[in-house]
Amino acid sequence: MHSPKRILYSKKGSIDTWDRYPLGSTGFTLIEILIVLALIAILSSIAMPSLRGFAASTRLKSTAQAIRDMLNFARDMAITERTSYLVVFDLTANRYWLASSETFNLADPSTPVTTNSVGVQSAQPITDQGTIALQGTHPSRTNAILGIPQKPGHNVSLARMITNHNSQTLQIDSGVDYVYFSPTGSSEDAVLYFQDQRGQVMSVTVENATGRIRLQKISSQQLEQLGLAHESSE
Repeated sequence: MHSPKRILYSKKGSIDTWDRYPLGSTGFTLIEILIVLALIAILSSIAMPSLRGFAASTRLKSTAQAIRDMLNFARDMAITERTSYLVVFDLTANRYWLASSETFNLADPSTPVTTNSVGVQSAQPITDQGTIALQGTHPSRTNAILGIPQKPGHNVSLARMITNHNSQTLQIDSGVDYVYFSPTGSSEDAVLYFQDQRGQVMSVTVENATGRIRLQKISSQQLEQLGLAHESSE
């Protein structure tokens, strides 16, 4: 079936000629395409900062959730295996790892120790009372991840750590510290602050009696009080 043709009329109203192209065959001009591309570029430049902020916020939240999961895992394994577990944080190197009371070396806490590492028998673990005692290793389903350092999300760092060891509160801004879980699931009061490149901060809080873990986004006023506020890099 042929497409309908368009008839052109002269000024006097008589038929002048036949238009020889079908209706609907017209396309976009180069100018129209350039205008659309310019609009897309403008809208993208407006939306890009918001998208970067959303991605950074997602990474910060994901990091806090990963730390919470690691702490919960350490607590669960301490209860299940009836032995103490720790999550060790190296603020200087911006990393953390799982350790047991049998592999954590209190004399050199910055060095992750696995159950397959040489010199494990010389490690100085921590007992339920916080004292040092030597123990032998035993098979565990945590052996595959013991002592393997993990990194926070991209552009997320462990800014500060507040712990309570032997009833002594410590604020750590660099170096190594840990969160300890006993075979009963109890812990010591601890707060970890994670910060992204925009200056946004989330805290991970551990309760001593129950070992429960909470996440919280820190407000601007709290940042000022903590001394963690800084200018955004964006």
